[in-house]
Amino acid sequence: MTLKNILQRTTSGIVYLVLIIGALFLGKFSYALVFLIIGILALHEFYRISASAGGSPLHITGLLTGAGVFLISFGAASGLWSSAAWFILPVLVIALFVSAMFSGLPDIFRNLGITVLGLVYIILPISTMNYLVFHSAGTMDYTHRIVLGILILVWINDTGAFLAGITLGRHKLLPRISPGKSWEGAFGGTVLTLVVSLWLSSIMGILNNTNWIVLALIVSVFGVLGDLVESMFKRSADVKDSGNLIPGHGGVLDRIDSILFVMPVSLAYLSVFI
Repeated sequence: MTLKNILQRTTSGIVYLVLIIGALFLGKFSYALVFLIIGILALHEFYRISASAGGSPLHITGLLTGAGVFLISFGAASGLWSSAAWFILPVLVIALFVSAMFSGLPDIFRNLGITVLGLVYIILPISTMNYLVFHSAGTMDYTHRIVLGILILVWINDTGAFLAGITLGRHKLLPRISPGKSWEGAFGGTVLTLVVSLWLSSIMGILNNTNWIVLALIVSVFGVLGDLVESMFKRSADVKDSGNLIPGHGGVLDRIDSILFVMPVSLAYLSVFI
């Protein structure tokens, strides 16, 4: 990797972090706008990956349905409208099937399946974040602290896994899917994430030590799984990156693949035990 590539990767990474953190700090509407855009861009990239593998998803209809699902969940979680708004979801599903009926696409089982898979894989997990930013002592008050804390743990886990992998990595984690990942990297990422989780409990203040430790373990396990699943899709389609929107990092889906499994599992844990 050349110095130019390192600078490009660092600069785009900083811009990405500033955008995410700034949106969370500015409030619920800036958060919703940024993560809605992130979700739709990631879904767009997923549909493009599927096209590389020979699929023809209902691209525009899928994106519109995805936006609708995110907005329904945001409004229901925030109290902007009644949770009964979820009953709009079957209407969106019907619209998706009607669109498929008039699309004239061949192999409709496969292509409609790809369209729905993208919604389940990307939009539903992103939508669970809406219930985490309004997960404040049982109220509907907005808080950035839980989501930001989880994102910090994800970023730390990635960093720890990378550093441990390049220095100690000997035993491949799943070479058929992702040759660069090692068990040593996964262990190193877990250790660093657990250490940082203890610091987060004193900084964020919204959860206790035990809860942050559990979230760190969730990140360490399900973050790796999320990364591997995206690698599986890309390898199946014979593509290196999901896109090129973030210079030096690839596409949006490449940057959020870990949280697609982490956020739903984190919400499930917090909903049951907090």
